Amino acid sequence: MTKEELIRYIELGNYPPVVYCEKKYEGICCLLRVTKDNTVFLDYDHTYDDRDSEGGFRAAFKFDSFEKMISSIEKFTHKSIAELTINPYCYELFESPEPQYAALRWDVYNRKIDMMEEYADFIIGDLYWSGLYQKQFKPDASIEEILEWIKKHQNTEY
Repeated sequence: MTKEELIRYIELGNYPPVVYCEKKYEGICCLLRVTKDNTVFLDYDHTYDDRDSEGGFRAAFKFDSFEKMISSIEKFTHKSIAELTINPYCYELFESPEPQYAALRWDVYNRKIDMMEEYADFIIGDLYWSGLYQKQFKPDASIEEILEWIKKHQNTEY
């Protein structure tokens, strides 16, 4: 696709266009979606909709310019923008009855998942995943330990 085509998809579409989708774990895709304000949503999940689905990892990366955003997408995907296409239904390609969330949790904790570069700011969209990424608890922590940590940090910026 061209940059102009991407701009048209961003401006006219009902949902942020999916510019990249790849299987990273059994039943879990890595997905990039682009919004009007030079923001890229990075999802690791087993389903797609316009919200952060239950269970999935989402981070939002804000860029200073459209050009920096495109550069980061190209570095992340190892493809030029011309090689990318819009694919909103890619999760159907990787369906699995047992998505491997345990492997994803450990990779988030160990910071082994692919993340965007050259961003001005980023936020992880869920307190659980943010705590895991910041190594506030381990993926094999008890549910009580996790809930206690979440309760302490619910109303704070983390």
